[in-house]
Amino acid sequence: MSSPLAVVEQYFALVDAFETKVAAYAAVLHPEVVQTEYPNGLYKTTQTRSLTGILDNLRLGRELLAQPHFEVHHTRLCDDGSVHVEGQWQATAISDAGPLLRGQRVSAHLCLIFEFRDGLIFRQRRYPCYEIL
Repeated sequence: MSSPLAVVEQYFALVDAFETKVAAYAAVLHPEVVQTEYPNGLYKTTQTRSLTGILDNLRLGRELLAQPHFEVHHTRLCDDGSVHVEGQWQATAISDAGPLLRGQRVSAHLCLIFEFRDGLIFRQRRYPCYEIL
């Protein structure tokens, strides 16, 4: 079984690639995973996503954005087995969509908290702060 930090790193690689195949996530996401994204500049209300919702959100991102990259600034493995990550995510808009203009850089400062079950990510809490560059 991989360490929690290795699982999180593998998850980030899949997300950065906008991977949307369920099978690709079998080694990192628990089948009953729940991702909670708290209100921010993109979503005015708390968003709760199952595995299907996570993949749907990635599909949407793949249609609107290119060159995604998440740079980890701080990582902490906590005594309870959870992993806390702070970092900055960026991507480039590939077309005009809502407030985004083609070629515009989008950035978010993120705090992510991962909880595990059976060695896989079971709960993820996201606290993003979006800005447009």
